[in-house]
Amino acid sequence: MKIQKLAAPVTAAAIMISVAVGTASAASNIKPFGQGETLLDPVTGAPTITYTVDGLNPSSDAVPHNGQLYEATVTAQGGMPMVWMFNARAESGANYRVIGGGIPGKLYFDVVGDVPNSVVYNDGVQDLLTWIPGPPEGGTRP
Repeated sequence: MKIQKLAAPVTAAAIMISVAVGTASAASNIKPFGQGETLLDPVTGAPTITYTVDGLNPSSDAVPHNGQLYEATVTAQGGMPMVWMFNARAESGANYRVIGGGIPGKLYFDVVGDVPNSVVYNDGVQDLLTWIPGPPEGGTRP
């Protein structure tokens, strides 16, 4: 009985800390398309892989889909790319999981609702990396 009484407050505190840390890290990992973002190991803080998403556009490639097909060109340096963690997202919050493709190369998204304007790398709980339209940090695109 004592374990159950202790478990609830400990779990609630862990969730609150996790949400606070997740919110802070997500806000600091928003970059414009074309800018590399490095995923850090959650335990050591060491870099594991760097992804670069070069944009998000409608696609006419021959990929089976139901709505409008979108594509994003993605490259990676270091580590093992995890394609299934990428999503296209609309301003409304509509989320479209990757339906195919590979890294390096194009990732495809089946958009059946609001038009997406960003690409996110999500671990199933929180956005770890986000790319949005805009010039790269420190200047304009060449």
